Amino acid sequence: MQPILHLSLPEQIAEQAEFVVNNLQETRYQHTEHIDVDLGVYDCDCNGFVAFILERAAPDHYAKIPKETDQPRPRAFKYYEFFSSLVPDATGGWHKIDLMQDVRRGDIIAWRFAEIEPGHDTGHVLFAAETPVTDDSGNFSVRVYDSAAQPHFDDTRGKGEGKFVSGVGSGFINFKVDELGRPTAFQFAPSEGFRPLPIAIGRVGPFSGIAQA
Repeated sequence: MQPILHLSLPEQIAEQAEFVVNNLQETRYQHTEHIDVDLGVYDCDCNGFVAFILERAAPDHYAKIPKETDQPRPRAFKYYEFFSSLVPDATGGWHKIDLMQDVRRGDIIAWRFAEIEPGHDTGHVLFAAETPVTDDSGNFSVRVYDSAAQPHFDDTRGKGEGKFVSGVGSGFINFKVDELGRPTAFQFAPSEGFRPLPIAIGRVGPFSGIAQA
């Protein structure tokens, strides 16, 4: 898919992710990445999917994400750490989004687990597909694009005879926020409650000048 130049860069990123979700022919969640664009195969974990999209849509921005020396790409907790280190008016290609109500299509949300264990997930990283909506309790619901081991709410995965029960897809994740509106916990799937973990949000922007709104 070629970039749609009249869209902002975050929107171009989201368009790339949506194109994959709508056109994939095979997907499963796995840490050993196997992506074949021509065949529509996307067997990967969350950071593998995010890296694939960013490398195609925003390679210079992707190169700014730190990674461990023994890893081929940044893992989820590295996105969290990087976004947490930013400020809202940063101009180095990325800036931080503090409030859940300010999330927009193409933003990247990441969280990290308390313990980083070898051979295990370090957290999760995903693309926001839409502006969040709130419920009567003040919680936010966000449709996302990601690769996940299980479906979220109202998800493209988990439908039919077990086809695409994991891997790349789109669904809704719920978030709790603090009194200022900053995310503090998430509800990943209908079978789970809210889980409090550190959450950070990043948005691509210009490498100089004023950060995009």
